[in-house]
Amino acid sequence: MVIKKCLKYFFFAVLINPVFTAAFFLAVLFYTDTLKLSDRKQFSCLFFSSEVTAVEGTVWSSPVKTSEGTYYTALFETKKAYKQKFQSGGSKGLITVLFPATMIETLYPGKLYTGIKSNNHQHLLIESGYNFYLEVSCTDIENNLFIVNKATPVSHSGLLFKLTKIRALSRLTFKRLMFGWGKAGGLLLALLSGSKEYTDKTLSDGFKDAGLSHILALSGMHLNLFGGLAFFFGTKITRRNLADLIQLSAVVFFVWFAGASPSLFRAMLSALIVYINSLLRMNRFKGLTVLSLTFIIHLLIYPHHLKTPAFMLSYGALAGIMSIGQIIKFSMGRLFLPEISSRLSESLGAQIFTAPLTLKIFGKFMPGGAAATLFAGPLTNIFLYTGLSGTILCLIMPFLSGAFNVIMNCIYNIILKCVLLFSKIPAVTV
Repeated sequence: MVIKKCLKYFFFAVLINPVFTAAFFLAVLFYTDTLKLSDRKQFSCLFFSSEVTAVEGTVWSSPVKTSEGTYYTALFETKKAYKQKFQSGGSKGLITVLFPATMIETLYPGKLYTGIKSNNHQHLLIESGYNFYLEVSCTDIENNLFIVNKATPVSHSGLLFKLTKIRALSRLTFKRLMFGWGKAGGLLLALLSGSKEYTDKTLSDGFKDAGLSHILALSGMHLNLFGGLAFFFGTKITRRNLADLIQLSAVVFFVWFAGASPSLFRAMLSALIVYINSLLRMNRFKGLTVLSLTFIIHLLIYPHHLKTPAFMLSYGALAGIMSIGQIIKFSMGRLFLPEISSRLSESLGAQIFTAPLTLKIFGKFMPGGAAATLFAGPLTNIFLYTGLSGTILCLIMPFLSGAFNVIMNCIYNIILKCVLLFSKIPAVTV
């Protein structure tokens, strides 16, 4: 009976879904390189990459600290390239740049280089949307990877830059507030802005070893929590239609503040599709239809995301939840409480579906990830809700910061013990 229900679900929800079929065949064609997807952001200029000594353009993504800790990596959209000081030519596309930590951290609270100012490392606010002239040296020709030797700001103007500046200053202010909350602040900073430079290494390694890296990486889970909170308060003060708009606005704001990573952009697109679906009073789209349509639109906007691990794992995990996860849920029946059954089936579905990809990319797979998510997920949700409330209250009433510091670190220590416990489960390695 259970197998019959599973097959019926799979046939009606998957096989005869035209949007899913289109997305599935596109994925097969693109990932097997049968059909080449044009990358509109591919780097090109008049010179060889090895000859480029400087570039001018815009920081495309917020700098992220590398695992070694000596550099911050970011995407940079070029507009002009220089071979020598007086030899320049037009350029377009994205390159990957490595900013020295000493250059990025001059404004960060509590960092070793805070306050340093020299000819090469000035007090620069380097965030996505800022224009710079960068003196660089190529370190990887094939991947267009450059090390930044010196950064010089280029003049900005217009409403768009004003919004960019507000975002950059808001992120810096948030980092300063989180620094005051110690290790708990470092974790909350990673969960809400993607900045992991203040995350405790013991906890960070524990998340990886326990198969919980998806919790630290900004994803739809974080967006759903943020949007759900906005919807809850929206329904208390206005009617349902406006509450939906408030939720969508909160989602867009979160992506704007944290940065449009593949997983966050996917979640925002899905929220937008659901909102338009509801606004037009159409038949409500099924989850797999929304995911498939999101996949197609995502590739049209950001084709260069296609083969990034974040993109593949994000869509793979959701596809696993909506297919294998549902089969597991049917199979469980009433074995567990509905809430536990739902969480466990979702986690197992995502883990099983993405296991081959995880082994291919990282060379190992954490079998305890599903069980770890069952316990660490709700704790992280409590941590996030408390942190969001605390951040808002502390910005209005700064004297509450000390009290929330104690509360947040208590929850943090519980999460740490839980994560370290599950990190002891051996990994399957290749």
